[in-house]
Amino acid sequence: MCPIKGLSEVRRLPRLGKIHLGVKKSKVVEGKTIIFPSAVDYFVFTPDNALYPELVKVFGEKPKELRILIPLEDEEKWASQYYRAYSQTRGLLCKGTGETAIRMVDLRTGAMADHESKEVVMKEVRCQGRDCPDYEKTCREIMNLQFLLPEVPGLGIWQIDTSSTNSIKNINSTAELVRRIHGHISMIPLLLTIEPIEAPDPKGIKRKVNVLNLRTNRTLIEMAEDITKPTPEMLAIELPIADDETPEMIIPQNQEEKVIPPAATTPPDAKPKAKETKGKPGVKGQPPKALSPGGKTQSDDKGGTVDPEATQEEKREMVKALRDKSKTNEQISEFFVSVTGKKGGWLHSDIEKLRAALKKPENKPGSEDEIDRFLAEFE
Repeated sequence: MCPIKGLSEVRRLPRLGKIHLGVKKSKVVEGKTIIFPSAVDYFVFTPDNALYPELVKVFGEKPKELRILIPLEDEEKWASQYYRAYSQTRGLLCKGTGETAIRMVDLRTGAMADHESKEVVMKEVRCQGRDCPDYEKTCREIMNLQFLLPEVPGLGIWQIDTSSTNSIKNINSTAELVRRIHGHISMIPLLLTIEPIEAPDPKGIKRKVNVLNLRTNRTLIEMAEDITKPTPEMLAIELPIADDETPEMIIPQNQEEKVIPPAATTPPDAKPKAKETKGKPGVKGQPPKALSPGGKTQSDDKGGTVDPEATQEEKREMVKALRDKSKTNEQISEFFVSVTGKKGGWLHSDIEKLRAALKKPENKPGSEDEIDRFLAEFE
């Protein structure tokens, strides 16, 4: 039987799971509990992964070192690194080198696609790198590091996503050194570590940050002796598509707490209410809760209030109200951002802010408020 050309000869390893460099934490802001990613100094295994017990058995619950193998020589596959922009609704929006990028473009506006885009196309554009207006909003440098854990059961790839430029430099530098010594890097036992360093943040202030490193516990003499030994070779395999899903726990470069909305779990027809209560009637000491999608109360593991995500119906309500006022899509977008301070990821509290703003009389050009806002743009 003849094989299917372009299919039968393909060999691909599955992704067994992702390992994170941070955890989700919560804090109360204006009476509401919000969820944000926070960096830690150990590797984080996902408890709902089927292999979680095996990972803990091999490495412990909070390891700072993983014994790994790089599966291939092609760095583009095992350490893919680009400027990447994501959205919760569309996934990967833009992928660039700092010179050129492939971007999902709204055919009507010509801008990068968003949740309102009806027709989109992937288009090659100029990549502005850190000068891009979307940098540090939806875009940043991201390395998708893929490797084998030979001591953990299962045949497949594990992945870590990092936006730390220090980690990217460390891994690239060590990989090059290993290649110079051995002539290759695949299937050589290495250590992937997480280590603290002091690095300046964007304001030049030195902060303690955690970075990735590739290490070995062998001496240079021992490594040189291995050069004469036959090297096990992997088949011509493909790895999972590294950037096919939105990274969950990308930590800001300066390690500051950055607020992100909770994961989208709201049914399209749900109408959550954000009114807080002081506790269950008749029960003392009950922690405050917020109404979650479907009208059920929801709280985090510390008993705090979770601000539910806005439903699609609530978002439509706001857009319709503004269109009734003859606002263009661009004006609606500017209004949303000016009131909520963000583009997308709106919570129920954001909808309440928008409703309140809609009730206020509009400032005509030349009014004091409008002039103040105009002048603020120059400060």
